[in-house]
Amino acid sequence: MAIGWANLNGAVSSNVYRAQDAPWYRLGHGIMLAYISIGWLCSAAFMFLLRRENERRDRGERDEVIDSDNFGEDMSELALKNGRFETIDDARREKGDEWSQFRYTL
Repeated sequence: MAIGWANLNGAVSSNVYRAQDAPWYRLGHGIMLAYISIGWLCSAAFMFLLRRENERRDRGERDEVIDSDNFGEDMSELALKNGRFETIDDARREKGDEWSQFRYTL
């Protein structure tokens, strides 16, 4: 995603830094500052959302049901929502970063 934005900035900057705006280039600098601001806002929002997700996992809202003895019986609400697995390794393998013990590092 970052590479895509960098490529887009290259295309935009070649069109907003016009010779007629020399030597201050107010239009070009203004647009680039807007891109930087949007990037900072998106990064802050992403960090906030990842922290919130980690807190949910710490509270146990994303916990799977690990139950090898009764696997296949009626499923509780938690098992329906987060999944039911025979072993922890099965849960980790199938869910990837959605596994309840996975934590995002910031």
